[in-house]
Amino acid sequence: NDKNKITSSYSYNTTNAKVLDVFSDFVLTGFRSFSKGTGGFNQLDASNIVFNYQLGNWSDRFFANTFIIYSKNHDFFSTNTTIQQNFTQAERILIKDREFLSVNSKLDYYFKFISSNLKVDLGYTKSEFKNIVNNSNLRFVKTNSYNYGLELRSGFKGIFNYHIGTKWTTTEIETTFNNSFTDNVSFLDLSLIFNKKLDFQLQSERYLFGNLETDNTYYFLDIDARYKLIENKLNLGITGKNLFNIEKFRNFSISDIGTSTTEYRLLPRFVLLKMEYRF
Repeated sequence: NDKNKITSSYSYNTTNAKVLDVFSDFVLTGFRSFSKGTGGFNQLDASNIVFNYQLGNWSDRFFANTFIIYSKNHDFFSTNTTIQQNFTQAERILIKDREFLSVNSKLDYYFKFISSNLKVDLGYTKSEFKNIVNNSNLRFVKTNSYNYGLELRSGFKGIFNYHIGTKWTTTEIETTFNNSFTDNVSFLDLSLIFNKKLDFQLQSERYLFGNLETDNTYYFLDIDARYKLIENKLNLGITGKNLFNIEKFRNFSISDIGTSTTEYRLLPRFVLLKMEYRF
């Protein structure tokens, strides 16, 4: 009916092995990483189920949308991995039964008394597969991921509007060892439109990586201001990026065979004066 909508689908897929899955010798695929195929041609079968429930419409005060995706690989390529200090070798092996489940819900509600829209985002993902590492027995690997977040966005008619939110993501891996961590990302965006000629935008973000012992919190701030000197002709502006002057940004990830930290060098703080002229 007008308020409720259900969509569902089922598919059965057969896919061919890729080139790297067929090679019978080791091939260099990355920095000190080698990969070997099965030496034969295989076709992989999988079943997929998608379910979607929608309550309300985008224009309603309350709107909810839920997606459920379930996938089962009746056979799939896993790896028999040898990890050494100076190199890694991964050989494709054919394994039966791998499962994947993803559930995601988004809820929106508009509060008239504060002229703002509240958004709630909830999600859960589970994957299960098997592999071999350093001549071990066939290992069962289970990964769980949870995410939950809130956002509040204003819809004022005046000069000022805001958008604020936060989101947590928890990742768990269960195999011969267990590991987990929780990351958080928060933001605050402000918008000031003083008149038809002058407007100001501010964007701020905070990152927290739960499994980093040091330097695990980062703050970023960007600004942008624009003045229309001549309508549809000449604009003046100022842009500031990375105003807290963060020099490095580190990210953390885990897998069934270990953990890794990636570090990025960032552009230093700068302020740019701009002039745009339209012919």
